[in-house]
Amino acid sequence: MRSWRLGFAAAIAAAFLLSAEAPWQDKDFRHWTDKDAEALMTDSPWAKQIPYPASARPAMTVIEPGANGAAPPTASLGNPSSTTTGTNMTVAANPGSAGPADPSATHNTPNPPTPSGVPPSAGAPSVHPPVSIIWASATPVRLAVLRIRHGEATLTEGEIENAEKPREHYVVAVSGLPAPQEADVVPSDLAKNASLRIKGHPAETASDSNYRRIGDSDVYFFRFLRSQLPLSLSDGEVEFRMRMGQLEIKKRFNLKTMQFSGELAL
Repeated sequence: MRSWRLGFAAAIAAAFLLSAEAPWQDKDFRHWTDKDAEALMTDSPWAKQIPYPASARPAMTVIEPGANGAAPPTASLGNPSSTTTGTNMTVAANPGSAGPADPSATHNTPNPPTPSGVPPSAGAPSVHPPVSIIWASATPVRLAVLRIRHGEATLTEGEIENAEKPREHYVVAVSGLPAPQEADVVPSDLAKNASLRIKGHPAETASDSNYRRIGDSDVYFFRFLRSQLPLSLSDGEVEFRMRMGQLEIKKRFNLKTMQFSGELAL
């Protein structure tokens, strides 16, 4: 009985802490702090982070020493280790000779090898920060952006009304990917490889996409017409997908958790 009570108490405490860490659930946005707004933009029902896709990380190329263009040595009776014949015994990178293949038996050091054109290894690939996927058109996200931009200043009713105004498109923002010039992509072309999908329905392709440099972040925006994919709580989940070259991003959002002020906020 005691263990059951302790487990129940722990569950209640966890629920309380979750509520305390979710200002969008029980705190008027006019009283949000910068920290509250940043939390909503990084880890909330409208903002998710995923590891940088392995398919897009820099590949490590291992270059092995090559031959001098001659045929490889051949084994002979009594010499299974292939040390008696074959012109490839005198690879320039090795001082002297590998054995009896040196016809003069003088074991002279060969000509200095030609410096390799392969640049030295730069070490392990750098660690990429995670990729953020944010439902940028959602009212709480727009209010969070407004709070971050204005700091502690009081928001005007006009600014609040504009942030809460319904939009024609769903807008999904993706940050943490390489800039267009680094990825060799045209931002507007990415729309055809981006989609939203709910179970049992065909995927809806983005109507357009663009790119903006915001602070230190490279951000891609994907827009989807709401009229082409009306979403409701009964749909359960919606999945966002996009592809950029070999890189593929996909993330599911739980619609039941994406409620703000008692309504689905997308």
